[in-house]
Order: sequence, then C-alpha cells, then structure tokens
Amino acid sequence: MNAPLAILLSLALPGEIAHQALPEAAKGHCAGVAAPLRALERALEQREWSEAEARLRSLQASHASCGRVVLGEARLLQARGDASEAELRFTRASGLVPDDPLVHAYFAQYWLSRGQPARADHLSALALSLDPECDIALVVQAQILNRRGRAREAREALDKALRGEAPSAEALYQLGVWSFRSKQQADAVGHFEKVVALRPRDARALDYLALSLEALGEAEAAERAYRQALAVNDGPFHDSFVDHNYGRFLLKQGRLQESRTHLDRALALLPGSRTVYYERGKLNLAARDYPAARQDAERALAVRDADGLVLDLQVYYLLATVYARLGETELARKYSELSRTTPIPDQD
Repeated sequence: MNAPLAILLSLALPGEIAHQALPEAAKGHCAGVAAPLRALERALEQREWSEAEARLRSLQASHASCGRVVLGEARLLQARGDASEAELRFTRASGLVPDDPLVHAYFAQYWLSRGQPARADHLSALALSLDPECDIALVVQAQILNRRGRAREAREALDKALRGEAPSAEALYQLGVWSFRSKQQADAVGHFEKVVALRPRDARALDYLALSLEALGEAEAAERAYRQALAVNDGPFHDSFVDHNYGRFLLKQGRLQESRTHLDRALALLPGSRTVYYERGKLNLAARDYPAARQDAERALAVRDADGLVLDLQVYYLLATVYARLGETELARKYSELSRTTPIPDQD
C-alpha cells in the first residue's frame, strides 16, 4: 500500500446482490431464496470464503439454475484463484440472465483483475446500460478511467456509485485511494474510516488510513491505525505493505529496533521491492551499520521500481552518504554527482 498504492483491485466488490431487483427472467429460477442470497452476498463482501462456500452448497442443491447463485460460484472461484473455472461460471451466469447488470459488472471486475481492461470496459458499460446506478460497474469504470489518466471522470463515477441508500464499501475505498493520491488527506481519512466501519478487517483500508493520518501529522492516530492493520492482516483483506509502512513510520520516529522488526518482515513479504531495501538501508545508516547499509542500498539500486515509489536519485543520495561514511571517496563523489544531476520525473 504505498502500496496500498499498488493494490487498487478487490476480489469481492460491494453491493448485496439480493438487495437489487432480479430481472424478470431470473425470478422463476431464484424464487424463494432472497434471504439466502443476501446472506451469501454478505459472506462474499466480507470475504468469509468458508461461510460463502457453505451457503452456496445449500443454494446449489435447490436453485442450481439461479443466475445469482452461479454468479456467487464464479466470485468464490475467482477468490480462490481458479480463474479458468471462474470464467466459465461467469459466462454461464451471463447466459442464464443476460439482462442482469450485476452479472456483467462482476464479470467486468474479473477481467480487470486479469489485466483485460478492454473487456472490463465493455462489460461494465453493458451493465450500466441496464442499470445506470449499478455501483459495482461504476467502481470498475472509475478504475479504468484512473488508469487512463482521467482522474476527474473517475471521481465522478465514484461519487455516483455512492449516491444510493446503502454505502458501497469498495466505492468508498476507491474514493479514499483517489483522495490520497490527490493529496486530499483529510478527505481520505473520512473515506477510509467509513470503509473500516463497514469492513473492520480490511487491512488495506487501515493501512491507507494510517498513511493519511501520518501525512496530516497525526502520529498517535496513525500508529493506532497501523497497529489495527497489523492485527487483522492475516485476514481476508491482506496488505503486504503494512509492515513496510509501519517500519518506515517507526524509523522516522527514531525507534530503530522496532523499525527493524517490521522492515525485516516486509523484506520477507516483498523480496523484490526497492522501497523495502531503501528503507532498511536508511535504518542501517541511522544505526551506523555502514556495511549493511551499503548492501541494502546497492540492492535497492539493482531493483527496478516500476511504481516509482523510490526514485533513482533517492538511492544515489543514500549511496553517496553510505560510501562517504565508509571512506569510499570516489564512489561517494560519483553518487553525489548523480544525485545532483539526475532529473526528477514528471509527477502527476
């Protein structure tokens, strides 16, 4: 989560399927199961996969041709990592209820998670043609618009997704991410607090909440949020960057040993991450372990940082400092010059 920054997709998007009207063609096959469908949707929304599976078994036995049941099967298979079977179920659900916007919206989310934005765009547009207020489809559209650099339109789609009576946890989450990236940290805090109220075990939202509070200078509140995120990070909304972000936070406070615990754990979770090596290099520099700082800084330089979380010039400056402390004057001079002359990339 600065990468919550890297983590914008959700396996189970919001909206309780049984709360939204069934298409006429689906009512016969789904007769009498409104309450069980609501319970299934709640389990999927909270990513309680075992409960969702148990509820599906009962529904499959009695309503195997209900499009919303098949949709639940597809979502559970997607969550379990069985993409090919999930795709088959999404396709079957689309055939059973071709006029159901939710089926197309969740299928769009599936294709977006599979790196197929064109298919996702088509299906979310189809869902919105059937129901212009479909919050799942609007969230998918917002994610696609963000990827295309159309931030204002993405914000409009998220605002529209939140106009309904029941708040959409995923729309709130995506709006929080949008606000965080737009440096509207106070707004981001409000959005992530609402997400946590709806999904208390969402470590991603808690991590972002901590980052937003930290940016506002609210260190005590930020630390509480980081600790909450760690407490639920073995749950269904796992965030691999919580330890990194908390370790970086502790380093800024000079709490070196606590920071090391979390940065070491972050490196185990993210062995190919430049930002973790960079932060641990800074930690070792602060601890005056210059050989270890050199090793981490050199590893950071060797790792490509596609997300731009740590710029080359930041690593050059760290290397220049470390080499100077080690008495490596030529290397220190080389990287000092690089840190001075390397341009900062254009920022959005």
